[in-house]
Amino acid sequence: KNSTRGDAKAQNIVNAAKGTITNVIDFANKEDGSPPVLKQLNVVIRAVAVGPKRVELTFRYAKAVLTKFFFFPLQWSLYIPVPAAFITRCIVLFYRLFSFGRNTAVVPPRAYFDVLYLDDDLRIHKTGEDNLFVQARESWADAKPLLE
Repeated sequence: KNSTRGDAKAQNIVNAAKGTITNVIDFANKEDGSPPVLKQLNVVIRAVAVGPKRVELTFRYAKAVLTKFFFFPLQWSLYIPVPAAFITRCIVLFYRLFSFGRNTAVVPPRAYFDVLYLDDDLRIHKTGEDNLFVQARESWADAKPLLE
């Protein structure tokens, strides 16, 4: 609870058949019991296995579930496209144009994670930015005290 938004619960919903991962963040009600303005944030990611342990990611869009429209209490969703891939390609294109004639090969960076451990209840992975994530299934009894 070291944020101005208050408590939150995060989870991943993995759909291997569709090749998607949805990061879901549910924000808890305020201390007075009222719902937060930002109730939920979903980030939809396309995931493709590019090796035995590496999963490449393409961020598709974010969905913000809000509880107010201006000052009126109304639950609604705002879909936000993630233009990062397009912006990155533009930056690389401009870099290539301005460095024409210089022998430089620029490749757009890829978002990915490497699976370090995986079983039915636990996943440990390391991102391309060297962040380490340990994620447990909510129904795993031994992990329940750690998830609260």
